[in-house]
Amino acid sequence: MSNIHKFTEHVKTTYGKASTDLSNETSDLITSATFVDMENYDLAVAIANVVNVASGKTITLRLWEATAAAGTGSQSLAITDTFTAEATSDTDVLVAQVRAAALTSGYQYVGFKLSTDQAGDGAEIVGGVILQLRSRYPQATLP
Repeated sequence: MSNIHKFTEHVKTTYGKASTDLSNETSDLITSATFVDMENYDLAVAIANVVNVASGKTITLRLWEATAAAGTGSQSLAITDTFTAEATSDTDVLVAQVRAAALTSGYQYVGFKLSTDQAGDGAEIVGGVILQLRSRYPQATLP
């Protein structure tokens, strides 16, 4: 049993952001609380849970790259996952991932934005996390 690994030994989880009413946020979107440093990781995966989306309305998860953890110089990556509700109060899980090698030169931080086309007429609840996987250097603890 000593060769069984724990999930947390191989994956670093970072809080992203949450909102209890995405359509009433500034510009109908939220940005992850921090951008994660990809220096020691090969893969970042953003996972967002969306709840209470009105029929016909859309929620989009988009990855962004930046030059610092605060989102400095951020620019959009062409990596998204989109959900369009088919029923009243619909729910879904959105997932988007990027490899560190796909980031623009000089950019090593990854974050996300969740946006909606509901513009003030919904009460959708969203929340997301960022997972970092495939550490590039074996270490005793995750950085």
